[in-house]
Amino acid sequence: MPALPLPLTVLCDLACEPSLLPRVRMAIAVIAQEVFAEDPSTAGYPLRFNLARTVLSPTEAQAASMTPGLVMSPPMLAAAAATGLTDPVALAAAITDDQLLDAIRQGWNAVSGVSPSSAVPQTAT
Repeated sequence: MPALPLPLTVLCDLACEPSLLPRVRMAIAVIAQEVFAEDPSTAGYPLRFNLARTVLSPTEAQAASMTPGLVMSPPMLAAAAATGLTDPVALAAAITDDQLLDAIRQGWNAVSGVSPSSAVPQTAT
Protein backbone atom coordinates (compact mmCIF):
# COMPACT_ATOMS: atom_id res chain seq x y z
CA MET A 1 0.00 0.00 0.00
CA PRO A 2 1.37 3.43 -0.85
CA ALA A 3 1.93 6.07 1.80
CA LEU A 4 -1.23 7.32 3.47
CA PRO A 5 -2.46 10.67 2.16
CA LEU A 6 -3.38 11.83 5.67
CA PRO A 7 -1.96 11.05 9.12
CA LEU A 8 -3.53 8.14 11.00
CA THR A 9 -4.73 10.52 13.69
CA VAL A 10 -6.79 12.43 11.12
CA LEU A 11 -8.18 9.21 9.66
CA CYS A 12 -8.99 7.89 13.14
CA ASP A 13 -10.77 11.12 14.00
CA LEU A 14 -12.78 10.83 10.78
CA ALA A 15 -13.71 7.20 11.50
CA CYS A 16 -14.88 8.24 14.98
CA GLU A 17 -16.72 11.36 13.83
CA PRO A 18 -20.31 11.12 15.13
CA SER A 19 -21.76 13.04 12.17
CA LEU A 20 -20.42 10.41 9.75
CA LEU A 21 -22.07 7.40 11.43
CA PRO A 22 -25.70 8.12 10.41
CA ARG A 23 -24.59 8.63 6.82
CA VAL A 24 -22.66 5.34 6.90
CA ARG A 25 -25.75 3.55 8.24
CA MET A 26 -27.92 4.92 5.44
CA ALA A 27 -25.32 4.18 2.77
CA ILE A 28 -25.03 0.57 3.98
CA ALA A 29 -28.81 0.21 3.70
CA VAL A 30 -28.75 1.67 0.16
CA ILE A 31 -26.07 -0.76 -1.01
CA ALA A 32 -27.85 -3.68 0.69
CA GLN A 33 -30.91 -2.88 -1.44
CA GLU A 34 -28.72 -2.82 -4.56
CA VAL A 35 -27.34 -6.27 -3.68
CA PHE A 36 -30.87 -7.65 -3.24
CA ALA A 37 -31.60 -6.55 -6.82
CA GLU A 38 -28.49 -8.27 -8.25
CA ASP A 39 -28.69 -11.26 -10.53
CA PRO A 40 -28.14 -14.39 -8.41
CA SER A 41 -25.43 -15.46 -10.85
CA THR A 42 -23.31 -12.47 -9.77
CA ALA A 43 -19.92 -13.70 -8.59
CA GLY A 44 -19.99 -14.17 -4.83
CA TYR A 45 -23.73 -13.53 -4.68
CA PRO A 46 -24.58 -15.84 -1.75
CA LEU A 47 -22.08 -14.09 0.52
CA ARG A 48 -23.00 -10.67 -0.83
CA PHE A 49 -26.70 -11.40 -0.26
CA ASN A 50 -26.08 -12.72 3.25
CA LEU A 51 -24.24 -9.54 4.23
CA ALA A 52 -27.05 -7.45 2.74
CA ARG A 53 -29.63 -9.39 4.72
CA THR A 54 -27.59 -9.04 7.89
CA VAL A 55 -27.08 -5.28 7.58
CA LEU A 56 -30.32 -4.22 5.91
CA SER A 57 -31.15 -2.27 9.05
CA PRO A 58 -27.62 -1.53 10.22
CA THR A 59 -27.27 -0.75 13.89
CA GLU A 60 -25.06 2.03 15.14
CA ALA A 61 -22.61 -0.62 16.37
CA GLN A 62 -22.43 -2.25 12.90
CA ALA A 63 -21.86 1.11 11.24
CA ALA A 64 -19.23 2.04 13.81
CA SER A 65 -17.41 -1.27 13.31
CA MET A 66 -17.42 -0.86 9.51
CA THR A 67 -16.37 2.79 9.49
CA PRO A 68 -12.60 2.34 10.12
CA GLY A 69 -12.35 -0.07 7.18
CA LEU A 70 -14.46 2.25 5.09
CA VAL A 71 -12.30 5.27 5.94
CA MET A 72 -9.16 3.28 5.06
CA SER A 73 -10.54 2.10 1.70
CA PRO A 74 -8.85 3.57 -1.39
CA PRO A 75 -11.95 5.53 -2.50
CA MET A 76 -12.43 7.15 0.91
CA LEU A 77 -8.72 7.86 1.37
CA ALA A 78 -8.71 9.61 -1.99
CA ALA A 79 -11.90 11.54 -1.18
CA ALA A 80 -10.60 12.61 2.23
CA ALA A 81 -7.21 13.65 0.87
CA ALA A 82 -8.83 15.64 -1.94
CA THR A 83 -10.65 17.86 0.55
CA GLY A 84 -7.41 19.33 1.89
CA LEU A 85 -9.01 19.30 5.36
CA THR A 86 -7.95 17.71 8.64
CA ASP A 87 -10.77 18.72 10.99
CA PRO A 88 -12.95 15.59 11.35
CA VAL A 89 -16.28 17.46 11.33
CA ALA A 90 -15.37 19.46 8.21
CA LEU A 91 -13.81 16.40 6.60
CA ALA A 92 -16.91 14.26 7.20
CA ALA A 93 -19.12 17.02 5.79
CA ALA A 94 -16.92 17.42 2.70
CA ILE A 95 -17.18 13.76 1.71
CA THR A 96 -20.11 13.48 -0.66
CA ASP A 97 -22.85 10.88 -0.48
CA ASP A 98 -21.71 9.53 -3.85
CA GLN A 99 -18.15 9.09 -2.55
CA LEU A 100 -19.47 7.30 0.53
CA LEU A 101 -21.74 5.02 -1.50
CA ASP A 102 -18.93 4.24 -3.95
CA ALA A 103 -16.57 3.27 -1.14
CA ILE A 104 -19.16 0.91 0.36
CA ARG A 105 -19.93 -0.60 -3.05
CA GLN A 106 -16.23 -1.21 -3.70
CA GLY A 107 -15.70 -2.75 -0.28
CA TRP A 108 -18.83 -4.93 -0.18
CA ASN A 109 -17.11 -8.10 -1.41
CA ALA A 110 -14.31 -7.86 1.12
CA VAL A 111 -16.69 -7.28 4.02
CA SER A 112 -18.98 -10.10 2.89
CA GLY A 113 -16.07 -12.55 2.60
CA VAL A 114 -15.97 -12.87 -1.18
CA SER A 115 -12.39 -13.60 -2.18
CA PRO A 116 -10.95 -11.47 -4.98
CA SER A 117 -10.46 -14.54 -7.18
CA SER A 118 -14.07 -15.67 -6.85
CA ALA A 119 -15.36 -12.16 -7.61
CA VAL A 120 -13.84 -12.28 -11.09
CA PRO A 121 -16.32 -13.71 -13.59
CA GLN A 122 -15.05 -16.93 -15.11
CA THR A 123 -14.82 -17.04 -18.91
CA ALA A 124 -15.48 -20.12 -20.96
CA THR A 125 -12.41 -21.66 -22.57
